[in-house]
Amino acid sequence: MKFNIFSLVFLTFTIFSCKKDNSIPLPEDKGCIEKIIIPANSNVSFSTAEYSIINSLFINNRVNKPNYRYFRSYTINTTRLVHTMQYANGLPIFNKDLNFNFDNGIYGSFTGYLTKGTTLNTTATLRLPQLRKLFIDNAEQFEQKGLQYKDSCLKAEFGYYDLNSGTGNTNEVLIKSWKVTLKSSVEPFEYPIAFYQDNNGALIYYDNGIETFH
Repeated sequence: MKFNIFSLVFLTFTIFSCKKDNSIPLPEDKGCIEKIIIPANSNVSFSTAEYSIINSLFINNRVNKPNYRYFRSYTINTTRLVHTMQYANGLPIFNKDLNFNFDNGIYGSFTGYLTKGTTLNTTATLRLPQLRKLFIDNAEQFEQKGLQYKDSCLKAEFGYYDLNSGTGNTNEVLIKSWKVTLKSSVEPFEYPIAFYQDNNGALIYYDNGIETFH
C-alpha cells in the first residue's frame, strides 16, 4: 500500500484534531498548593484516645459506618454528639453531614439526610494552580486579603457537594467539587474556606468564619 507524505500529514492532523481537550481555560497561580486525600474512617481531628471512644460508641451500638468520617465531637451533660461526613464512591460529600447523639453511651438518633450516592465519576477537571488562583482572587474580593495569602500554602480536597443541602429541598443534587483552604488550618475550624464547582471553577461559597459569601 502506498502512503505518500500528504496522506501522512492529513492522517496526523485528523488524529490530533479528534482528541478532546477537557481542560478548563482558567488563569493559574503557580504558588504552593497541595492536594489532600482523606479516606472514610480516617482520623484527622482527634487524639487517638478520643477517636477510640467515639469509634466504640458506633461499634457498641451497631451503627453502620462504612462511609462516614468523624470530624467533630462534644459533650452536653450526658449526651455525646458526633458530627460525621458522608462519603460516596470513596470521596467526601462536603456539606451533607450526619450528626449522631449518644446519651450515656446509648445511641439515640441522628439529624441530617442520608446520601443516595451518585453515578458521577471520581475524575477531577480543575488543576491545582487554577484552584489557587481562584482562592487568592476570592480572598482579595471578599476580605482584601489576597496579598496576605499570596505566600501561603493552600490545600485542596476533591469530592462532591449537594447543591440542595440546607435549602429545604431534600432532593439530592450532587456535583463534583473542591474544598480549598489554608494548609495551616485545622479541621473542623478551617477558615477561610472556599468551595468550587469542578466543571467550571464557579464559586459555591467562601466563608471566613465570620461571614459567608456566595
